[in-house]
Amino acid sequence: MRAQAEPGATADVRVRLVREPSAEWRRDVVVKQKAPKRVSGMLIEISIATQRLTAWQDGVVVLSTPISTGMPGYDTPPGHFHVLFKNPNAWSAKWGVIMPWALNIHGNYFIHQVTHYPGSTVNIGESRLGTRASHGCVRVGTAAAERLYRWARAGTPVWIH
Repeated sequence: MRAQAEPGATADVRVRLVREPSAEWRRDVVVKQKAPKRVSGMLIEISIATQRLTAWQDGVVVLSTPISTGMPGYDTPPGHFHVLFKNPNAWSAKWGVIMPWALNIHGNYFIHQVTHYPGSTVNIGESRLGTRASHGCVRVGTAAAERLYRWARAGTPVWIH
């Protein structure tokens, strides 16, 4: 792409694009700008587009699993976060459910196993993994949630995109 000065203007003041960048180019630049720079250490990557969580250790995948992020109106916030604290049996007073193997990443947002009501063994949302179905948290299936919880540490970077 090349820039061209507007007639009568100096090139460093007003510049117009001769051709708009393609959607693919814009998407690739945005993704590259948001990608974490470090390839060593731990990283939890959450893709809203693919509804997949990938845990990385020194650039190697240690866990990859389908998830559910926030449904429309309850969007999971994108950005760079880190695990603030862990709770093996967190309680959501707002929704009245238990969130097993919970990793708090931002405010009231958690990565946790699919939920259940107190006194119940029925997990809510297991069949909806791979779709946007939560109220903003990142839901993980029962098979992967405890493994992720035991692997992650407070301070583990979390990248949601």
